[in-house]
Amino acid sequence: MNGNVRSSQALTVAHFMPWSGMGGVEIATLRMVEATRQQFRHIAFCMPDALALQNSFERLGVETVTYTPPVPSLRHAGRFYKESTVVARQIRMAGAAIVHFSDERAANHNSLAAFLAGVRMVCHLRVSYPLLDWRQRLCLLPVHRFIFVSKEAKQSFAISVPESKSRVIYDAVEVPTAEMPERGAEVRRELGVPDGCVVVGMVARVSRQKDYFTLADAAIEILARHPDTRFLIVGDNSLVDLNRSHYAEVAKKLNELGIADRFIFTGHRTDVPRLMAAMDLCVLSTHREGFPLSILEAMAMGKPVVATAVGGIPEIVTPGVTGYLHQHGNSKELANAVLRLIDNPEEARRIAASARENVLKNYSRQKFADEIAKVYLDVMRG
Repeated sequence: MNGNVRSSQALTVAHFMPWSGMGGVEIATLRMVEATRQQFRHIAFCMPDALALQNSFERLGVETVTYTPPVPSLRHAGRFYKESTVVARQIRMAGAAIVHFSDERAANHNSLAAFLAGVRMVCHLRVSYPLLDWRQRLCLLPVHRFIFVSKEAKQSFAISVPESKSRVIYDAVEVPTAEMPERGAEVRRELGVPDGCVVVGMVARVSRQKDYFTLADAAIEILARHPDTRFLIVGDNSLVDLNRSHYAEVAKKLNELGIADRFIFTGHRTDVPRLMAAMDLCVLSTHREGFPLSILEAMAMGKPVVATAVGGIPEIVTPGVTGYLHQHGNSKELANAVLRLIDNPEEARRIAASARENVLKNYSRQKFADEIAKVYLDVMRG
């Protein structure tokens, strides 16, 4: 690290988390904090009921603050201002020099508070926002820097942002030094997966955004050729009301299709790499996405991947080289890509090796930490 980065140790960064559950935004923020904790002091502003998230930050030694997000409103401007002054006071008490909004929603609710606290603001945009209403645009006006998780997210953003105020920073993952076949066998035994079964994994919360219905339709075609296949789903299906209710819908569809016994739902887990070791390949069917960490994690572990061609995913997955893509909502394309990997193990190994090399080269933790540090230091300079 250069001298400028070392001098950043006095800077306190307050991360505003606007959701109660644990998903990609939360995991990405935790990893960002962990990657830069030697350079900056971090503090996390969490929703009162985000207990799993608070515990995750505290395990990293990061102080957490619970806050009530102000409700943006011109009709009730007085109330909005009063609520914002409460959060502004919390920001000042935390000693923050920078507020890092974890997504658009965090900025939408808290940018006035950060403005009143007199701190610099960074907004991380992890999905595409081609449409923003005037209230959202107004709340984003005070933001000093925007971080986009992919080129697509930057190009499709509804607001024209000067180059000097924007930066594309790809997320990073830890790359295991070796594969973990023994762990995979252990996990399969724990989950009751019979020997010889192909395990297709998907790491994503069970929410409407993740398009589990398309995966279910694809599973019918996959099971017609390989009836012993198991689908291992790793992600929250019970901590948050929305996820819990959607899980009930997904479970109903799987029962109607007669394939519920081929799906294994683990719920939210903190040992995702261990569970991934049990997977033969990984999929991600989704309606929209920014830059999914689960895809990078699978590649890092030498797992071939199939994902929807939306958001920043095509910037990670090169068809036939580092994985396969399927069109949004197209269960037949998803099924065909999975079947191709199952039926051609040599091709699956080649693609997995290429994907792992791609992650090693382009998505290192050190590169990511350096780029985040540069944004923080740049925003403090004005």
